[in-house]
Amino acid sequence: MRRSLLAATVLVAACTQTPGTPPERGIGFLPPSLGAEMGISFGSNPVHTAVQSARAYYADAPARLGGNPALAAQVAAQYEYAAAELKELRFVGLSPLTTIRMDWGREELRDVLGVRRDAPTRPVVEGFVRAARALSEGNRPAAEAALSGPHFARPAPLILATLAQMPPVPKAGVAAAAAEADLNRPDSGRRIVP
Repeated sequence: MRRSLLAATVLVAACTQTPGTPPERGIGFLPPSLGAEMGISFGSNPVHTAVQSARAYYADAPARLGGNPALAAQVAAQYEYAAAELKELRFVGLSPLTTIRMDWGREELRDVLGVRRDAPTRPVVEGFVRAARALSEGNRPAAEAALSGPHFARPAPLILATLAQMPPVPKAGVAAAAAEADLNRPDSGRRIVP
């Protein structure tokens, strides 16, 4: 009886949430207008899309992202975003190991790409999204500007070179695969949706 009541409450809450709306809690991901302006979509369910994308591309980053720095920057932004958002209350049903693994993957990814480990999530996500957009338009100076500043530990040209020849990030790949499996568990209805 108690489970039925909880499931009904979650279903009602889920019906009131607008699909694709960035969460109001947490980092407050890029406003929809900025995402549209940059031409980069995170899908109708941004967290799930970000996790799926990271899982697919980081399973073999050199083969799937090598030679495509714009895509590599977008996937880096998606991973950063997902790692932060999965800690929010609406994902309370996730295994604690999922968020721990996502953090380990984020540390690995930040070390590989030259992002400071203590950098806040939002400016890192915005930097990679802006770099992805600039690179897709062939505007390297704008991409370098997007990846410059106190949150980045390496010079922007070096970060861009790394994105162009993306090395393996096995911890991030394993973490994203585990997060995707956890999000797709049959008992996922236990999660709170604000």
